[in-house]
Amino acid sequence: MWIILVINLLVAMAIVYFGLKERQEDFNLFTAGAVFIVFGLILIIGLVPVMNNFEELSVLQFVGGILIAIGIISLIIGFVTKAVRTVSLRDVAIAMEVAVVCLLYLTHNAGLSFMNLVVPELTAIVGLVLFIVSRRQMN
Repeated sequence: MWIILVINLLVAMAIVYFGLKERQEDFNLFTAGAVFIVFGLILIIGLVPVMNNFEELSVLQFVGGILIAIGIISLIIGFVTKAVRTVSLRDVAIAMEVAVVCLLYLTHNAGLSFMNLVVPELTAIVGLVLFIVSRRQMN
């Protein structure tokens, strides 16, 4: 499980580096809210394989719930302040890759099985595809 975690960590670090390297826009509460919600949803969906382990379950529930609540508050503030209402695919891809690393770390005690890797690895693949699509849209 640690090898999978390290591989996903290296992929996430590369995506974060290349994703944030040429960033030009300012901070946006609407985008931040969407990213928080995506991150929280990934953690909540990641609960499915570890339903029998209370320690991991409670941590994922708590962190996922807090991130979703912060995301909803940020979206509401973004609507009220009339922030630019666009969500960058690059930001979502970065959030997904970082969420995968967090999810794998928090569930590493659950063992290496197909069921425990479905959500994180599918999320990592979707995040990588979103990142590649966002890079091609820029060029």
